[in-house]
This record gives sequence, C-alpha cells and structure tokens, in this order.
Amino acid sequence: MKALRAHLGLVWTVTLMLKLLLFRHMVLNDYSWYGIVSDAAAVGLIMVIPACIWTGAWRKVTQTIAAVAISILWFAVAIYYSYYGNVPTYYTLSNLNQVGQIRESIASSIEPYMLLFFIDFVIVAIVLLIWRDKQEKRSIQWTISSRSIWRPRIYPMLTAVICLLVVICSLYSSRHIENSHALAKRLGVITYQLAFNQTNAMKAVQPSEEEISELRKQVQAWLDSQSEPDQLLYNGAAAGSNLIAIQVEAMQNFVIGLEVNGQTITPYLNQLAAEQSLYFPHIYQQIAEGNTSDAEFMMNTGAYPSALQSTSKQLTGKKAYSLPRLLAQHGYESYTFHVNDVTFWNRNEMYPALGFTDYFDKPSFKNDEFNSWGASDEQLFKVALQNMLELEQRDQPFYAHLVTVSSHHPFKIPEQYQMLNLPTELEDTQLGHYLQAIHYVDRQLEQFMKQLDEHGLLEKSVVAIYGDHFGLQPKDNPPEWVSEQLGIPYHETITRMNIPFFIHAPNVAGEVVEQVGGQVDMLPTVLNLLGITEKGSELIIFGSDLLNVTTNIVGARYYLPTGSFFNDEVLFIPGEGFKDGKAVSLATFEPVALTDALEKEYNYIIELMSISDQYTTLYPIRAAE
Repeated sequence: MKALRAHLGLVWTVTLMLKLLLFRHMVLNDYSWYGIVSDAAAVGLIMVIPACIWTGAWRKVTQTIAAVAISILWFAVAIYYSYYGNVPTYYTLSNLNQVGQIRESIASSIEPYMLLFFIDFVIVAIVLLIWRDKQEKRSIQWTISSRSIWRPRIYPMLTAVICLLVVICSLYSSRHIENSHALAKRLGVITYQLAFNQTNAMKAVQPSEEEISELRKQVQAWLDSQSEPDQLLYNGAAAGSNLIAIQVEAMQNFVIGLEVNGQTITPYLNQLAAEQSLYFPHIYQQIAEGNTSDAEFMMNTGAYPSALQSTSKQLTGKKAYSLPRLLAQHGYESYTFHVNDVTFWNRNEMYPALGFTDYFDKPSFKNDEFNSWGASDEQLFKVALQNMLELEQRDQPFYAHLVTVSSHHPFKIPEQYQMLNLPTELEDTQLGHYLQAIHYVDRQLEQFMKQLDEHGLLEKSVVAIYGDHFGLQPKDNPPEWVSEQLGIPYHETITRMNIPFFIHAPNVAGEVVEQVGGQVDMLPTVLNLLGITEKGSELIIFGSDLLNVTTNIVGARYYLPTGSFFNDEVLFIPGEGFKDGKAVSLATFEPVALTDALEKEYNYIIELMSISDQYTTLYPIRAAE
C-alpha cells in the first residue's frame, strides 16, 4: 500500500487514460490516434500541474480533485451527448442549475457504462481503507520533507511542457475546421473548450455605434443581393388579423398522416393539412444549444441562433429587433405563454429582449401535475384563451405565442390520457410514449381551435402551428426499427429533423406547399400573409417567404456540423470541410455525388450564418421600456 499512496497521482492518470478510451469509444465513437493523443495531452497536463507546484500530501489531494473533476466532466458530457448528440461547451455546462427542470429526461439518458467513470475512486478508497498504515504515513511525510525543492519537480515540468506543446499544436492544426462535431472529436472535450473560448473571445469585442451601423448596411446589402424578387403571392391575404403562434414541443412531421394499429395519431392536424390550412411538410429544424428557446427566438426574429452559447443567455440586457417590436408599430400587443418558470433558459431576459408586452409563466397556470413540468397543455390553452378574449373585448389587435410542453421527452403522460391502443411491440418504448403524447397534443389543439371558432376569434386570426425540434432520441430509436414498427421510411437525420408547419388564415384556402424551408422562414411567411414588411425597420430577416420562393437553402448547426444545409433536393453534412462531406437525397435517402454547385451553397451558408451571428451580437443594450 506504500507504493499506492506514494504514486496516487500516477494511478489516477492511468485510470483517466483508460476512461478517456472508454469515453471516446462509447460517446464519440472515434478512435483516431490524433484525437486520442490530443485528449491524452490535455488530461496529462492537468494531472501533472499539481506535481510541478506541490509535493507530498498537497500534490495527492490536488491530483485527486483534478481526477474527480475530469471524471465528472466526462460523465456530464456523456449524458448530454446521449440526449442532445453534441459535445457541450462550458457555457452549456454553466446551465447545470436547470437540470432539475428536465430531471426525467436526464434520468432516462443515464446508461450503466457511465458509472465506470467513478469505479476507480471506489476501488482505491476501499483498498486504502482496508490496508491503512499509520507508520507508512509518518515515513512518507518525513521522506518528502527531506527532499530538495527542485528534484521531484523536474520530470513533471518536462512532462507538462511536452503536453502543453501537443495541446498548442492540436489547436493550431485544427483552426481551419468549421465543423464543431469534427473539432470536438479531433481535440477532445477539454481542448475543445479552449478552442471554443478562443473563438468566443474573438467575437466578444463590442464594436462602436459607427461600426454597428456600417455592418447593418453591409448585412442588408448582402441579403438583398441573395434574395429573389418579391412575387407578392398571398401578400396581405390576412391583413389586420391577430397572430397566434403555437410552438409544439418535440413534434416531428412523420406523425402527420400516420396510422398505427388502425388508429390515426394526429386526426386533427391531418384535417388541417388536407383542407383547412397551408401545410408545409418539408421544414427542417435549425435550433442550436438553446433548443426550445432557440425555436422561440427564430420565430420572433428570423435570425439564426447563436453558435457560441444559448441565444436566450446572449440576449441578457439586450434589445433584439423582433416580431413583437415590428407589430407594435402597427398597434399590436404581444404576449407569450409557457407553463414553466420563466427563468428556465433565461426566458426572464429573453422575453423582454424580444419586446413582448408581457409573459405568462408557471404562476399563471393551475398545476394539474400532468408531468414534471407541471401544468398540461390543456391548462396552457385555457389561460391563453382567457387572455385573448380580454384583448378582443378591448378591440386590441394581438400576437400570442404559446409554447407547449406536454409532449416533452421522455414523453410519459398520465395513463388516463393515453388513448391509443398500441401494439405489444411498442408498449413501454420511447416511440410508444411519444405517439401517445403527440396524440394527446393533437386533441388539445383541436379543442383550442374549436374554442377560438366558437368565440369568433378564429376568423379574425392567423394561427401558425409548428414543431420546435425532433422528439425521438436516436440511441433509443434505431431508424430501421422505427421504419419496421411504423411501416414508413425513417432516416436518422432527415426524418428526425423534419418538423411540420401549418398556417390557418382567414380567407386563405388549404394547400400543401412543397417548398423546402427552415425555422428562419416562418416569420417572413407569416408577415407576408399579414401584409406587414420589415423593410424600413431595424429588423433584418435571414429567412425566405416560403409562399414566394421557388428554391431555398437553409443552414443547420449544433445537432449537425456547422456548414450543414438543406436545399430543395439534398441534405449536405460536411466533414472537416466540404471535400470530405456527404450529401443525401431528401426524397430517396440515397447518397448523392458532391458537385461544384453544392460547394457554392456550402460556402454561402457558412457566410450567411456568420453574418447572422455578427448581426445578433450587435443587438444594443436594452434601456428601460
């Protein structure tokens, strides 16, 4: 046991290297020597620094703390990656105080192998407790105190220099990689944080007002040069109407028209799609780290969410150019409804930044304990309707944004609301729970729309309904299995990121609009129907009016590598760049050869998202309103 005590730091370093291999195998699925060496150098540097500063007990204590911290980091990243499919940054991990809000989702993401990140601490603790030796402790202390100051530090210092050089070389040689997924695999979790910090620092400098004004002109000129001429189809078709936007949690498009075991999953939305609305079946999610809050941001700004941190956090103290502010110029009041606490995802800052007149959060709703979020969608629609009727009585035009949560992961709803008789194969599966939850939401949407109609609001309102992001987790729902169970083609990326978008508007006949689009396209499409233009305002929209374009390209990041995009025909996903990327047909799910045209679109979307990032970071400080 004397050797174990004397070389505890070395023991932790060896076990960390083993856990590093476990992490790269189970989480990143990457075995490249470059990545392993870069990862190992970062771990080695952290573990050797205490040996360069201290000897004896202090060195052991600090190295043990470092080993525990690294293990906790890998454990947290493994859970996050399992749930979101991406390596989080330290900005993301700083939001761990919100874990309690999604505890059911987190608990369902923990896998047995993740406990191995802590098994070495348990084993070493047991061994040391069983074979304690007080005389050994006194001998070690005396021996250490009698050594020279520098001799025990020479080898650690040399090791630290070598590890530092490897880390620096890894960062330098990877500076060309736009793909955050590839960058995280190449650098490892720890060094990836350094690369992110460097990028963030470069973009954190606040420019002067003159620079802001000039950049706005450049952005607008650039967008104007890329846009197609306005064709003005449907322009002002619903002018003067209220606007009601309903953001449905985790709703994917494949459920529209789906039947399972002879039962229709979304009978009401099917009816909307077939007869009563403009239905856009080829819309793809574009959210980033902020997830649901990012979807809210895009609906209200038409800009891409931040690549650096959750956009809701970036909006702290800022004034965003937005839909509520644009509508206020036309006499509207704007309200948002969410049954969760407004501090979740920093919405207490985001909603004022977006210019909402007011918001309704957790205290505004009766908690019927539907799930871990509290109030059900039934309660959400009930409170929203009451407030809309009050606005109607005042002859006040309004914009209401409703954010549902009853279909949130892990999708388990109370048994009394589970109306589907699913086949045995789907019982107690995530897919089965998901179908039950979406079926419940469909019924609540139908009831809400009927109530709007009964009170005369439906004929006075544009109602937009859309999914915020995917629901089914890839690790729990292999595409082949989903296809087999549902009898539909299901692609692990294309189908998963495909979300529905409906617009019910007065005097507008139902139609299926086949144009490919994204979440940044929803705002300009709705504005066109209302007959309101952002031109001449401070708002710059990075999407297209889907009723007035014949071709489109929309970028994606975070859940896909930066530089990924959907165009009218393919999904393109880069590797470290364009040349090692891949394209897949949206229609057949088959690989498509890379072309010069695709490379131009790749460069276009990289530039577009970069400009959007610059634009959103230039939002001014919010004065008291």
